[in-house]
Amino acid sequence: MSTTVTLNVFSGRPNPTFQLDDKQSDELAERLKGLQSFTEQRPSGAFGGLGYRGFSVSRSHTHPEGALDLRVHEGIVEQGLHAANLTDEAELEHWLAQLAQPHLTPEVAEHLSQVLQPANRLRFPFPPLKLACPANHAHDAPAYNPGLWNVPSVQPHNNCYNYANNQITNTFAQPGRATGHQATVMACPNVQAGATSDGLHATPNFSAPLAAGQGWYVALVIWPNTDYHWYRQDNVGCWSHKPGQTAARNVDNAGHAISDPRTCNRGPYTVFCTYMVTKKGVHIR
Repeated sequence: MSTTVTLNVFSGRPNPTFQLDDKQSDELAERLKGLQSFTEQRPSGAFGGLGYRGFSVSRSHTHPEGALDLRVHEGIVEQGLHAANLTDEAELEHWLAQLAQPHLTPEVAEHLSQVLQPANRLRFPFPPLKLACPANHAHDAPAYNPGLWNVPSVQPHNNCYNYANNQITNTFAQPGRATGHQATVMACPNVQAGATSDGLHATPNFSAPLAAGQGWYVALVIWPNTDYHWYRQDNVGCWSHKPGQTAARNVDNAGHAISDPRTCNRGPYTVFCTYMVTKKGVHIR
């Protein structure tokens, strides 16, 4: 009957989770009682991108205090799927961040500490930046169709690797897991090797023509020692991606269209590894 807190921060790997003890659960209940209504509207998909995306707090209906479903980010507390947003001026968010620290690696703990600094908080709306899409040279490049991915039966169960390969497996697919070569070290050679064992192959750029049946272009980036992320080039020439359990999108961390994943805003995924080619029939799990 525990209360589970999830730090939404990874794209490829499962997010860190931890349990609240009885005292912490009681404090959470007290904090929620003090929340006030909040009416400001945020843009659709704002609570996403690469790196920190807030906390999810849940408990089952069998808990003595009943079911709970919270999302907390940017000082906003959204309670339930259809309830009004609430605010606590970021106090609940910072409290959860303090509780999370012992459960995190040094890299993730440092990232969380930095992004929650007042000077680093997001401001909406994003400034517009119009970028021309490059040419698409892959006959089989998928269309950008976020509606296929952003539904409750699909979105939380498929990650960036699923999206890049255009395969809904509902297994939160991992590079190399299907072939017994899943990476345990979050570095370019390790994750790339796992993807290669699945059937992808590296390429120096995304300008060579790919005829029907030859696949489409994807790109691998790394948050050093922490996580990986994948992008894919769509049939319009620009790129899109799906950060972890969040919605598929065609903008980067600054809200701009992605003309090249090597140069876009990738948050903590600072290492660009390689472009690769994938295709229909590649086996992922």
